[in-house]
Amino acid sequence: MLLFALQHTIFMLYNHTELKPATFAEILSSYYYALAMDLAATSFLISIPILLIIISFFLKRKKIITTSIHVVNYILIFFCILIPLIDTGIYSVWGSKLNSKAVSYMAYPKESFDALKAGPVWLFFLVLIAECLVLFYSYRKIIRIDLTGKIKIPYMIIFPPIIIFALIIGMRGGFQMYPINKSWVYYSKYPVLNNAALNGFWNFMEIFVSPDEKENPYKYFELEKARAITNSMHKTEKDTCEHILTVPHPNIVLILMESVSAECMTKLGGEPGIMPHLDSLTKNSLWFSDFYASGFRTEQGLIALLCGFPAQPKTTILRKFGKFDKLDNMPKILGQNGYSENYYYSGEIEFANTDAFLKLSGFSKILDKTSYPWHKKTDWGSYDDELFASQLKESANDKQPFFSIIMTSTNHEPFDADVEKVFKGNDRADFYKNTAHYTDKCIYDYLQQAASQPWFNNTLFIITSDHAHSYPRARAANDPERHHVPLIFYGNVLKPEYRGKQISTIGSQTDLPALLLSQLNIPSKEFAKSNNLFNKYAPGFAFYTFDNGFGIITPQQTLVFDHDLKQVVYRKNNVADTVDKHILEYGKAYLETLFEDYLKINN
Repeated sequence: MLLFALQHTIFMLYNHTELKPATFAEILSSYYYALAMDLAATSFLISIPILLIIISFFLKRKKIITTSIHVVNYILIFFCILIPLIDTGIYSVWGSKLNSKAVSYMAYPKESFDALKAGPVWLFFLVLIAECLVLFYSYRKIIRIDLTGKIKIPYMIIFPPIIIFALIIGMRGGFQMYPINKSWVYYSKYPVLNNAALNGFWNFMEIFVSPDEKENPYKYFELEKARAITNSMHKTEKDTCEHILTVPHPNIVLILMESVSAECMTKLGGEPGIMPHLDSLTKNSLWFSDFYASGFRTEQGLIALLCGFPAQPKTTILRKFGKFDKLDNMPKILGQNGYSENYYYSGEIEFANTDAFLKLSGFSKILDKTSYPWHKKTDWGSYDDELFASQLKESANDKQPFFSIIMTSTNHEPFDADVEKVFKGNDRADFYKNTAHYTDKCIYDYLQQAASQPWFNNTLFIITSDHAHSYPRARAANDPERHHVPLIFYGNVLKPEYRGKQISTIGSQTDLPALLLSQLNIPSKEFAKSNNLFNKYAPGFAFYTFDNGFGIITPQQTLVFDHDLKQVVYRKNNVADTVDKHILEYGKAYLETLFEDYLKINN
């Protein structure tokens, strides 16, 4: 643990120029946030000698075990010195620590050494020698291992399970629901502090546990042709925009409903009675009838909505450090234009690196399960009424204009919240409909109560879903309706002529950055995959992915392609074969270039 603290210090000293904007308290916090991961790495490191000691209980030739323990420890100490020093040098050049790309260079030792010459190799070599001398000498003086004594049978029975259990808890970083991950050390808007807290040995091992894709499995065309097709899909004849707001910089409240499908609303072709308040809300709102989620997980929805980057099959970019933090980011742009940023949630914020993503995006206020003494909870967070109440309470202190996200959770599977049973059946679809109905009522009550807030008349409310669900109609994972979600713009800042108006242009979550920024007169050209649906000349289409395939929705045709089967598995319209072929090329090119872009990030 002391060695790791020393390595954190060396890292910050070498990269000290990036620390200038940070306060002394923020710098010290790096050591605090590093503790849990340092402990996890320590637990991994001592597990090998501990297991060897346990094995020695049952062997007569204990001297071999003792020698083996010392050899293993010397090797591990050396790597615990070497890896962070390499990290320190790499970060100064790449802005990141060791990653899959850097590790892949080990196959080319000469080229790797040549690359390292860009930094002061002699300095790192001297530090390496100095640390090895000090650590090896300290080890010899401090560590004594004597396995010659006779171990009593009770100790042989009691000791192994206790120590193994303790090691497992240490490796997980504690007793929390999810094992420790990189998001634990991402606490600051300054990347140098987050990387200082990231344990080098833990990060190195994680690379091998979660290797990145190295090749694009979706190669349907020559890459140049695929990019030409994809670019044509986003081509806009004229750069115009309908402006729907009465004020230039309103407050923005983005309500992300957990797992709410469009089929929960009759206005969107759904069943009656599930979300009657949202149906009623459309009378005074601008609403989109053909809006689709990019993926089927919350982390995919967040990236699509806030970064305009589509979901990928088989992986999610939010789980890949060195990738998601390189994406263009709408909240960060809003922050640069005077907005304060707040995230209201009551669940596990560390899940899927959400905490790290939000902090890097500039969110200064982030509520999670530890922020309040939540009274009613599911496994995924507090009941939605408590969450909305917390936003109403906290909003008085939110600097205006603000961009606030309210992320609900009660409608998360297994839909077991104790809510009003409007639908009396006992199957999972009825459970889903009841929790969706509850969320609908919570949103209605929230908007009624928000109307008395001083910020209400200057606020745009955007209501949509993080993703849809197979319920209420048991849709297959690749079904287009499985990805159909609501999108509603509501508030007194809407011009009167847009209240109650339906927009039938096909859109996707990735379109929100261009959609919203255009209304604030903020450029959005960096969001290349985002279409401004308020431009009547903008192309209207939606693209989504599932486990290993894609769906593409256009005015002419909707197709679903299964990559494993290498065939189209769904066609909505009976159109000419040439139209089908054209739309299929769109989808294939889009997936190919999407994954190529995913691979290229941080390369």
